[in-house]
Amino acid sequence: MFEKKLLLVEMQMEVRVVLKAAGFICLVVVGLPANLSILLLFCQLRLLRGCLPPNDLILSHLAAVNFVVLLCRGIPQTMVAFGLKHFMNDWGCKLVIIAYRLGRAMSISVTALLGCYQSVSVAPATPRWATLKRWLPAHLNYVILLLCGLNFILTSFSFLFTQAPPNNGSLPEYTLNLEFCIVVYPGSEVYVSHGTTNTVKDVFFVATMVLAAVYILLVLYQHRQQVKRLQGASRASAAASQAVLLLMSTYVALFGLENVLWGYTLSVPQVMPAISDARVFFASCYSALSPVLIIASNRRLAGHFFCFSCDKKSTEDPSSPGKSKTCHATE
Repeated sequence: MFEKKLLLVEMQMEVRVVLKAAGFICLVVVGLPANLSILLLFCQLRLLRGCLPPNDLILSHLAAVNFVVLLCRGIPQTMVAFGLKHFMNDWGCKLVIIAYRLGRAMSISVTALLGCYQSVSVAPATPRWATLKRWLPAHLNYVILLLCGLNFILTSFSFLFTQAPPNNGSLPEYTLNLEFCIVVYPGSEVYVSHGTTNTVKDVFFVATMVLAAVYILLVLYQHRQQVKRLQGASRASAAASQAVLLLMSTYVALFGLENVLWGYTLSVPQVMPAISDARVFFASCYSALSPVLIIASNRRLAGHFFCFSCDKKSTEDPSSPGKSKTCHATE
């Protein structure tokens, strides 16, 4: 009987390791190239145009922070799933954890900012909205810098509690076990208060996303009631709004799954590895899915990717010197 239980436990561990490896490999393989492609595209557009439109500026920052999230969480988790252990010292863990938490905090903040900016863009041109329409695009960099500073202050406390896992495998109470690193809180009060602070902050930005999404939907509905057929700039604005709504709804869904598990972790002194793996996976999913959604839902960006591909092929294929291939991207 004891041998059967032991065999069952070993099988469960093997299944968990296989699922963990497959999940994080998918996140890394999909997310890192997609985010890097968007970053390189925006860098090229920045060099060609001299500046980026506000929407593209926000999306470029979103791709950058999502790249950091996958780099600091997806790759270490994949290495752990393949059996690598103790490949970081205390300072390496502190750096990776603080970079991940800041990247994740900026990811939700920038997504909320994207929703707010799109809300302002589709708002009617009343005097109150007109002032915000002029002010926000000109100060986006300052807003993002402010968000970065606030998130750094709120996430820097984990620097004090992060360390490499012990060689003997024993963990104290109130520990978040990421396997490649651990976060050891000095007591239940700090453990719960730190988790509650992060949850409240995330809920604030998610609530901002929801309010922005509701407002965008109301504006689009009213516009469709007034004008049965969108034309010109209105059609482009509607398409951009739909892309932003898709990003925000995806984050809200993943946030809900992650925080159900996060609430469980706050209720127990030690967290099971499977629960921690699932929570971390859902927390990292958005960083891998968002660039795919951005490219798939943004015809203008997809057109730029197609244009650069055509330009590259035309320069590499000299078989038709008298003909030039021209691509047109919808702005």
